[in-house]
Amino acid sequence: MIKGWNRKGQFYLIAAIIIATVIIGLTAILNYSRTEPNIKIYDLKEEIQTESRNVFDYGLNAGYGDAQFNTLLIDFTKDYIDYQGDKNLYFVFGSRTNMTVSGYQKEDKVVSINSMQVTNRAGEFTGSVNPGGADEMTLNIDSLQYNFPVNKGRNFYFVVSQKSEGGEYIISG
Repeated sequence: MIKGWNRKGQFYLIAAIIIATVIIGLTAILNYSRTEPNIKIYDLKEEIQTESRNVFDYGLNAGYGDAQFNTLLIDFTKDYIDYQGDKNLYFVFGSRTNMTVSGYQKEDKVVSINSMQVTNRAGEFTGSVNPGGADEMTLNIDSLQYNFPVNKGRNFYFVVSQKSEGGEYIISG
């Protein structure tokens, strides 16, 4: 074999490996920097359902009446707002004769239930309306509309929204 030929081949092989490593490294860095922001709003649905179930169980086991249950759920929503205050949170709970809307919104939006305005300001809010024994209620948040059934007994519903660079993410339940 020719001595110079092996060295020349080794040089090209090493140069190809270095170039491939640089290209792969740059591709990995570019892909990493373009990842979407970490949106965990979809995990909240299960979390809110679990936590609200626990609060309901506590109230039922303690033998709470309607007024005590309402206070318990208002306290729950305020605690949850303190915990997840970087999102718009809307909680609707109560019975066929008295529904409470409690929540937090980061910007001014008109919030109404069955066409009765609860708030139009940013920040925490709580308001009550009488659904008049209706079988369904409508929560309006600006132009968005959410319909929920009104069951006999106690009801609990929520809407959570979060704005991100890719748009607005909304969950309800």
